[in-house]
Amino acid sequence: MSTHELQQLIHQHGVFQFNDGRQENGMIISRYNIREGRLEYFFIPNSLLDEYKKAVANHQQDAHIRFGHVVEVSNIAAVRLTAA
Repeated sequence: MSTHELQQLIHQHGVFQFNDGRQENGMIISRYNIREGRLEYFFIPNSLLDEYKKAVANHQQDAHIRFGHVVEVSNIAAVRLTAA
């Protein structure tokens, strides 16, 4: 998957298939890493999505780190969008 394709899927619920064969429900978010000067993508699994949203609503700036994990664009094989 290209970075351009992934940008269209930010904050969209879906089933993400990774190159290692696993499939997970969740969503991808992006954050700019100031120290490294680059955009990073985080996968938030469905099981932690409500907690993530509550943390964001309470302005917890590390919510993406606490509830998600870094994902390399090249490790995402396919995405099927689902209803929220």
